[in-house]
Amino acid sequence: MGNPNQRRSALPLAFRERIVIHQIHPVKLATDWVTGILAGWLLWDHQIVTALLVGFVPSVVVSLYMIMRVDLGRLADTPFGRYVASPRTRPSDGIRFLGLIVAWWGAWMNMVLPVAAGVAVILFGWIRGLLLRGKR
Repeated sequence: MGNPNQRRSALPLAFRERIVIHQIHPVKLATDWVTGILAGWLLWDHQIVTALLVGFVPSVVVSLYMIMRVDLGRLADTPFGRYVASPRTRPSDGIRFLGLIVAWWGAWMNMVLPVAAGVAVILFGWIRGLLLRGKR
């Protein structure tokens, strides 16, 4: 048996765990937020092809790199890592993506209210598990 105080390394994490945990890495979060905002700005100007490329390509590249190459074991051992790995946060991916669609639609329509509503849905997707914690 191993030392229980020993930190995890990237190897013991299953592929599915890596897919979940990489989402909270600071580089991944920064990539998603920055490219999401830039894509929204481009959509506001109706540059749909450029916006979609900016909005998705960097995030996919960073995700693939992190899932395959980055040691996520320590991140999985953090309170935030345990939070996103819990079953109650699984639907949050869809909720956050829905928020992105609403925000980008609002940008395309040059309407601030849907953009703000979309951002609110994204933030709700992140804290949803905390809100459900008291109900279970």
